[in-house]
Amino acid sequence: MKTTNFKIGMAVVAASFFLASCNAGNQASNVANNSGDHQMAADSGRSAPARTKSEALNALYPHYLALQEALVDGQLTKAKEEALLVEEAGKSIEGAENLQRAAAQVLSSESLESQRNAFSPLSEALISLVKSNGVAVGEFYVAHCPMAFNDKGARWLSASKDIKNPYFGDKMLTCGSLEETLSKH
Repeated sequence: MKTTNFKIGMAVVAASFFLASCNAGNQASNVANNSGDHQMAADSGRSAPARTKSEALNALYPHYLALQEALVDGQLTKAKEEALLVEEAGKSIEGAENLQRAAAQVLSSESLESQRNAFSPLSEALISLVKSNGVAVGEFYVAHCPMAFNDKGARWLSASKDIKNPYFGDKMLTCGSLEETLSKH
């Protein structure tokens, strides 16, 4: 219990640092970060990461992806840490109340299964926010697993066309398909 509280406390410190750095508004830092993104993309042979027209949403998205990865890998504590960061980043986004509530559910969940259950409404909220804010650069992929939640199905937002199912993890890692591509219009 003390270890969990310590890890959650560390996540709070990380979230505070994240919010402070996001709100600093340092243009030089933004230029450096953007050139770093392009350099990383050039080094990996891929295009620059997708971005929306909302800087606050762009700041949240990497934490959503890290949360998704934690669920794919079955990492309960890591999922909690990233859910906290998603919840905190969501506070600066208009209309993100559903996303914040779902992130709080992931954070308070004591099982991987309940975290995955909460990830579905979180994903739906994020998909809606990306659509309503618009895509500025690149593409976001909406993936769908028809077998999630007793064949009711569930969607998630992916940075790539590769399917890595956060609802089943390694049990059915590639179960799903791309349902939609969100891009600049």
